[in-house]
Amino acid sequence: MNKDFLAAILSQKILPAVTFEKEDQILPVAEALAKAGLLTMEIPFRTDIASNAIEQIRMKFPEINIGAGTLLSPAQVKEANNAGAQFGLSPGFSQQVCNEAARCQMPFVPGVMTPSEIEIACSQGYSILKLFPAEQLGGLAFLKAMQGPYEQLKVQFIPMGGVNINNMKEYISLKNVIAVGGSWIATKELMSQKDYKTIEENARKAISK
Repeated sequence: MNKDFLAAILSQKILPAVTFEKEDQILPVAEALAKAGLLTMEIPFRTDIASNAIEQIRMKFPEINIGAGTLLSPAQVKEANNAGAQFGLSPGFSQQVCNEAARCQMPFVPGVMTPSEIEIACSQGYSILKLFPAEQLGGLAFLKAMQGPYEQLKVQFIPMGGVNINNMKEYISLKNVIAVGGSWIATKELMSQKDYKTIEENARKAISK
């Protein structure tokens, strides 16, 4: 669903997941990513300021493509859509969440972790899937094992969970990986220390990999 749009915004191969806990972190982090040239990010709905963060960044940095992550209910999908999220993601596959995303016409990336879930998602038109938690599932070995059976479905994955600057290049080299995601670019520690320069440097390093 909306594969062309998702493929375009994931062309940099990196999807930083940034969980904001304080209002004053929102625009400085977005600015750091924009300065580095990393123009797609995920804001997980793990704190009560997620939708506000989406609204602020969309207004101040319209060049950044924003996805809403960790969407676990139809209500969260609706909230994210109303805030201006351009796409959504979930850690697992929920029929109700997928239905609401379709109703809102929101490009959506459901999460999977088994062959059965991959087949269910593909049968409903999803060809870009989040693999979570990637490393715990077997990481590179799991994705390589999925290449043969599902090549005919042209399914691609965004592995998240345990992906970092040290192993991301190996993941991206796989033909069934469209992008990698994770929180290592803008960690809670870096944001709490207001170390936005390091966040910018992390983003630059990720792009150059």
